[in-house]
Amino acid sequence: MPFTISPGVITKEIDLTTVVPEVSMTEGGIAGPFRWGPAYERTVVSNESELSGIFGKPDAATYKTFFTAASYLAYSANLKVVRTPNISDVKNATMDASNTVYIANDEDYENTYDPAMGGTQSNLYGPFVAKFPGDLGNSLKVSLCGASKANTNSDGTLNANTDVALSGDTAWTQSGGVLAGTNGSAYTTELSVGDVITVGGQTLVVLTIGSDAAGTAGSAYGSDIGAGTAVRKMRSGFSEPSTQMVGTAAVTANGSVITGTSTQFTTQLNVGDIVTISATEDERKVTAITNATSVTVSEPFVTTATGSSFSRTWEYAGSFDDAPTTTTNVAKNNGAFDEIHIVVEDEDGDFAGANNTVLETYSGASVASGAKSEDGQSNYYKDIVNRGSSYIRWMDHDSSGNADAAYGTSAWGSGVTSTFNAKGGVVTASLTGGSAGSTSTDGNIQIGLDEFKNTEEVDVTLLMTADASAATQIYAINNIAEYRKDCVAFISPLQAHVVNNAGSELTDVRGHRDSMPSSSYAVMDSGWKYMYDKYNDVYRYIPLNGDIAGCCAFTDDTRDPFWSPAGSVRGNIRNAIKLPFNPNKTERDGLYKKGINPVVGMPGQGILLFGDKTLLAKPSAFDRINVRRLFILLEKSIANMAKSFLFEFNDEFTRSRFTATVEPFLRGIKSRQGIQDFAVICDDSNNTPDNIDRNEFRGDIYVKPSRSINFIQLQFVAVRSGVEFSEITGG
Repeated sequence: MPFTISPGVITKEIDLTTVVPEVSMTEGGIAGPFRWGPAYERTVVSNESELSGIFGKPDAATYKTFFTAASYLAYSANLKVVRTPNISDVKNATMDASNTVYIANDEDYENTYDPAMGGTQSNLYGPFVAKFPGDLGNSLKVSLCGASKANTNSDGTLNANTDVALSGDTAWTQSGGVLAGTNGSAYTTELSVGDVITVGGQTLVVLTIGSDAAGTAGSAYGSDIGAGTAVRKMRSGFSEPSTQMVGTAAVTANGSVITGTSTQFTTQLNVGDIVTISATEDERKVTAITNATSVTVSEPFVTTATGSSFSRTWEYAGSFDDAPTTTTNVAKNNGAFDEIHIVVEDEDGDFAGANNTVLETYSGASVASGAKSEDGQSNYYKDIVNRGSSYIRWMDHDSSGNADAAYGTSAWGSGVTSTFNAKGGVVTASLTGGSAGSTSTDGNIQIGLDEFKNTEEVDVTLLMTADASAATQIYAINNIAEYRKDCVAFISPLQAHVVNNAGSELTDVRGHRDSMPSSSYAVMDSGWKYMYDKYNDVYRYIPLNGDIAGCCAFTDDTRDPFWSPAGSVRGNIRNAIKLPFNPNKTERDGLYKKGINPVVGMPGQGILLFGDKTLLAKPSAFDRINVRRLFILLEKSIANMAKSFLFEFNDEFTRSRFTATVEPFLRGIKSRQGIQDFAVICDDSNNTPDNIDRNEFRGDIYVKPSRSINFIQLQFVAVRSGVEFSEITGG
C-alpha cells in the first residue's frame, strides 16, 4: 500500500464502471473445397470479390461451397473460410517439373521450408513454388533478371556510359578465337560466359573463360587484334541492341524458327526474350533454344529475312524503369551486384482472365541476406516475395546464384558486404505439377470444421455446411455447435432430395431430417436454389443454408439477433432464380412438424424463408431460432463481463455490483423487445457459505423471451343493423 512518512496526499483509483458489452452475433463460418488459397487455416473475407481473389473462381468441383459462401456474403461482410483439399494427392505447382510438393499454408511452409522459422530450404522445386496447392498454380510463370557488372560503377551507382572499361588489356586472334590478356587482365572476376565485349572496335561474345588471361570468343568481324588493346564490356541487362549481338539471323515467311550463322543463341538469348529481326522489324518471343544456331519463337514471321542483324530484350523490361544493378544498402556496405527484378505472370489467364497478364512485380530486390530498404524493412528477395506475394513462395536460390570460385563471387544469401555473381542472367520458368487432387472426403471437411471448435481461439456464430453429406452435417451439429454452445449450424437436404425428384421431395427431406440429431443449435431448411454462375456463364443448383445463415446476419444488422429471420421483411432469399422444390401448404405443414423451415416462392413477394424453427424435437422455447440466438447473446455477453469478477471477494458488495451491472443490460434488451421480463438473483440466498468455501460465485438470471408470431387468425363477423358492437364483444 502506498504510504508517506511526512505530511502529504496520496490518491488511488478504483474502477467500478463495469458494464456488459454486447458481443458480435454475426460471425459466419464455412469449410469446404476451393480451387486456391490457404488450406486448413481460417481466412476472413468480407465480400465475394475477396472470396474469389483469395480462394479462386469456382469450377465444377468447388462451386457448391463457393456459392454457399458467396450467398452468405450477399447479406453480411464477415465470413471465416477454411479450404479443405484432399491432402492425399493435392499438390503445389513448382518451377522444377520433376518434383512436386504439398504446402498447405503459411504455418506449414514456415515449419518445413523457411530457415528463419526452423524449416530447411530445399533445392528440389526450383527457386519458387505456387503459394497454395491446386492446379490453378499451373497458370503461373516467374521470371528473375539479375544484375550485370557493366551496369554499375565500383560504388554501386549506375554507369552513365554505354559500356565500362575492364582492367588490363588483351590481344585477340581471329583464326583461333582466342583472348590473351596482358597487363592485369582479370577475366574470371570481370567477365562471364555470354558477356558482350568490344576489343579494338570489334564486338565479341565470350564463349569460355579459362583463367584471368585466357578465353575464347566469337566475332562478327574477321581481323586479328594486336596486343595491348583496351577491353570494354558492353552494358547489359534488359536488352542488347543489334550492335552488341554477334552473328546474323535468318527467318522464313510463315516459319517460327530463327537460324543463325556465327551465332551463339545459347549464350546470347533466354527463353522468354523478345527478339527483333532488323530486316523485318518483327518482334517475337523466344519459346525454345534448340542449339547455338536455332531458336523457336512464339508465332511465325510474316516475311522472309536472310542474314539480318537481331537484338534481344527481356520480355518484362517494360515493367521496370531501370535494369538491376547494386542496391543502395549493399553499396553502402561495399557489396555489389545484388539487385534483381522479379515478375509473376498469369501465363494461362486463369487468375486474371487474360493470358500473359503480369500479376506482381518486385523491383530492386536484393539477393543479399540482411539487406534493408530505405524504410528499414528487409529488402532480401526471399522476404519480399514471402511477405508480399499472393501467388508464390521462395524455396531456394537458383543455381545461377550459387557461388562460383571461377568468378570470385558470393552465393545468393550471403551478407550485404558480398559481391554477387554478375552474369546479368535471366531465370524464367512456367510453374507445373500443380494438382487439384481428388474430391475432398468427409474426413477432410470435418478436419476443416475443427478449425471452428475452440471457443477461445475463434468466434463463430453462424456455421454453414454447404453441400456436406449427412455424416458431416451431424459432425457440425454435435462436435462444433453443441460443443461450443454459442453458435448455430445451418444444414440443407441433399441435392438428390429436391432436384429432379418430383413427387418424392417431402418424403426424402423429412427422411433426411430424421437422420439428424435433436438440437436447438441446428437449423434445417427445405432445399436448394437455382442461381447464375457469372464466372462460368452457367446456372447452378446451390444449397440454401448459406442464405438462411445470411438472413440471420441481415436480421442482426437491421434489428437484433432475437428477432425472427423469417418472413417478407427479413427472410428474402437473394440471387435465386427459382426453387427446384417449392413446397405447397400441405407440404409446408409436413416439413414444419419436423422442424424443417420451408423456403417458398410467393407471387409478388419473391422467394422467402417461411419458418423459424430449430431442430430441437421436444416442445420448448428453444425450438425457435430467435430464442436460441437470444440466449447465445445473453450468455456470451454476461459471461464475458463476469470474467472481470474472477478473483474478487464473494461478499455483499461484489454481489450487488454484479446485479447492478447485469440489470441495465437486460433492461436494454427488454426495451428492444427481446425479452418480456427478467430477474437477477445474486445474494446470500444462492451464494451460501458452502458456495463461498468452494470459491464459487453464483448469479441466477431469469428471462421471459419474446415469441415470434407463427400463426395469425383473422375472424370476420357480420352484424345486423341496429346491433351495438359492445353487445357482441362484451366491451
